[in-house]
Amino acid sequence: MLLAFLVGILARDFMKYYFIFIFGLLILGCSDTASVYKKGQSKTTSTSIDSVITPKLAIPKPEIQTINNYFRKFVKRRRFNGHIAIAKNGEIVFDTTAGYSNIRKRIPLKKNAAIQLASVTKPITATVILQLIEEGKLTLNDTITKFLELPKQYKKLTIRHLLAHRSGLSQYYYYCDHKMDNKEHLIYNDTVICVINFHNPEHNFRPDRKHYYSNTNYMLLASIIEAVEEKRYSEVLKTRIFDKCGMTDSFVFDLKKASIPDNLTLGHTQWNRVFEFDYLDGIVGDKGAFSTAKDLIKFDVLLNNDIIISDSIKQIAFTPQNKIRDNKSYGYGWRLKMDPNFGKLVYHTGWWHGNRHIYLKIPKLGYTLVIVSNALRGSVYNINELLKAFTFPTIESSSSKKDSKVI
Repeated sequence: MLLAFLVGILARDFMKYYFIFIFGLLILGCSDTASVYKKGQSKTTSTSIDSVITPKLAIPKPEIQTINNYFRKFVKRRRFNGHIAIAKNGEIVFDTTAGYSNIRKRIPLKKNAAIQLASVTKPITATVILQLIEEGKLTLNDTITKFLELPKQYKKLTIRHLLAHRSGLSQYYYYCDHKMDNKEHLIYNDTVICVINFHNPEHNFRPDRKHYYSNTNYMLLASIIEAVEEKRYSEVLKTRIFDKCGMTDSFVFDLKKASIPDNLTLGHTQWNRVFEFDYLDGIVGDKGAFSTAKDLIKFDVLLNNDIIISDSIKQIAFTPQNKIRDNKSYGYGWRLKMDPNFGKLVYHTGWWHGNRHIYLKIPKLGYTLVIVSNALRGSVYNINELLKAFTFPTIESSSSKKDSKVI
C-alpha cells in the first residue's frame, strides 16, 4: 500500500509539470494522481477520565466542583468519545480523555490522539494571516489576485472578505463534486484553484454584499499563506503555531508525504464505523489540522497573552465584521455570540468526517472550553447548555444553604 501511495505522489508531481506545457489537458491536471490513503488503526493504551487538575492559581473550589460535576455527567450520559480540556486564565482545571480510537474494535483513545479539527482549523489559519499582516507582508485590503492566479472576477476580492466570509464565493466541494470525474484520487488547494481557473464557477453574490460562510475562503487563505511564505501550509503552521505554542501532538497531515503520524486518529459515523480519507482531504486551511483539546489550550494561552498576535489585532479579530443577527456574528476567523449573562463569547465549531468539536472562550470569566470528539454520537453541543457548567454558586448562596442545614 505504501509503495502504491509513493508511486501516486511521483505520478502527481510529473503530471503537474507536464500540464504546464500542455494546456489542452488542463482539466486532467485538476485530478491528482495520488491515491486516497486508507489508514489502519494505530495501537493505543487504556485511558480514563483524568478528573480535576489542581491549578496553581487560587480558583474558587465551588467553580472547580461545578465544572467537574457537569462534565463528569456530560461524559457518562453521552458516552462521550474524545478529549475535553478547560482552563481559567491559562490554568487547566479539567482534562479528560474518554472513549475509543476505534469504537467497534474497542481500542481506547490515547491522551495524545490527534483528531481532525475540521473548521476549528479556521481560527488558526486566521491567526497566521494576522501575523503576516502585523509583519507587513500583506494587508487586509490586499486583493487575493496579488498572490494567486485566478479569473478576473476575483480581482475585487480582498483578504478581509475571505477572513470575514464576505466574498460571496460558493463552496468548493459543490463544484468539485460536479467537475471532478475521478473521486478516488486526492485533490489539493492548487487542484481547486485549477478547477476555478478552468471552469470559473459562479459566485453567490457580489463581494462584501453580505455574510456567507464558505470553506472556499479559508482554502484560499491557506494558499495565500503558502504564496507569501514560500512554504507548504503544514510547514508554516508547524513553525508559527505548533512549535511556538508547544503543541507537541498537533500537525497538519500533509497527504503528499508518505510518513503518517502515529497519533493520527480518524472519526466515526453515526453507526460507529471509522471514516476513511476521501478525495477532499488534501485540501487545507478550512480544515486539515489535527490536534488535542489540551494542545488547543496551549494555543489559547499564547493567544490570550498576546504572544502569537498583538492584543490590538486580536481585538479586531474578535469584533463583529458582519451584522449581528440573533445575537450572533463572525469576526476574523471566529464566531461571536452576545450572551446577556456571560457577555461576548468567542468560539468556533467544527464538523468533518465524523469529528465534531467546539472551542469556546468566555472572556468575562477568563475560561476556555475545548471539546474535541472523533465520534458523531454524543457530540452535539448547545452553547446555552454548556454555559450551565460556568454558572457558579455564589458565596452568599453557599453560606445560606449551609446555615439552613445547621438549623
